[in-house]
Amino acid sequence: MRRSFAGLLFGIAFAFASLAISGFLLQRTAFSPERTASAADAVLQDEALQQELVRLVSEATANQMYPGDPAAASVVRTNVGIVASTAPGAELLAELVADAHAVLIGQSEDQVTLTPQQVVQVVRDERAMALPAITFDVPRVGTLAFIDGLLGWLVPLSAIAAVVFFVLCFFAHPERSAMFHSLGIGLVALAALTILFAYVLPKFVPPALSDSVWARIPPQLADNALGRTLFGALLLAGAGLGLFAASGRMGRSKRWSTPVSTYRYREERSWS
Repeated sequence: MRRSFAGLLFGIAFAFASLAISGFLLQRTAFSPERTASAADAVLQDEALQQELVRLVSEATANQMYPGDPAAASVVRTNVGIVASTAPGAELLAELVADAHAVLIGQSEDQVTLTPQQVVQVVRDERAMALPAITFDVPRVGTLAFIDGLLGWLVPLSAIAAVVFFVLCFFAHPERSAMFHSLGIGLVALAALTILFAYVLPKFVPPALSDSVWARIPPQLADNALGRTLFGALLLAGAGLGLFAASGRMGRSKRWSTPVSTYRYREERSWS
C-alpha cells in the first residue's frame, strides 16, 4: 500500500514538472519578444516576412525621397533588402521585430514604428531624416494573448506543485527500482513533450491562427532552436531509457537475492 501511495505521489509530481518544463519551453519560443530581438537575424531569414518589410519601407519612403522618379522604388527596395538580409541590418531591425512580436501576442499595445533615424540607416539615404516615422500594422491575436497569460501563472504554479509532491514522495519512501522505472518512463514522455512544445506548437499554431506575416515570427524562432531542441530531447530520452533498464536489473537482482523459506519443506518432511 505504501509503495502504491509513493508511486502515485511520484506520478503527480512528475506530471506537474512536465507541465512546468513544457510550458517554459513554449514561452521561450512563442512568447518571448526579448529572445526574438536576440534572434532577429534568424527571424528575418523568413522570405515572406523580409519581403513584406521591404515593401512597407519602400512604399513609405521612395516617392517622398525621389518624387517623380519611377526607378526610386526599385532602388529603395534593393537597399532595404540588402540591410534586412545582413547581420548588422538584423541588429538594426531587432527592436522592430521584437515590438511586432510583443503586439502579436498581446504583451504590448504600442504602435510598431521605425523612427526617422532608423529609416535613414535602413534605406541608406539621409533624405529619409525629413520623413515621418513609419508605422507597421501588426494585429493582436487574441488566442495567443490568452495562452501567454495562462502560461504566465501556470508555469510557476506547476513548478511549485512539482517540488511539493516530490518532497512528499521521498517522505513516503518509494522503492528505488519502482522510482527508477517511473522516472525512466517520465523522461521519455518529457522528451516527446519537449519536441511538441518547443517546436511543433510554435511552428504550426501561430500561422494557423493569423494570416498576418508577423505570425511567422514564432515559427522562425522554433526553426532556429530546432537543433538544441532535438539534442535536449535525445538526452532526456537516453536518460529515461537508461533508468528504465536499470530498474529492470534492480528488480531481477532483488528477486534472486531474496532468501527462500524452507519452513514448509521441513514441515512436510516431518509428517512423511
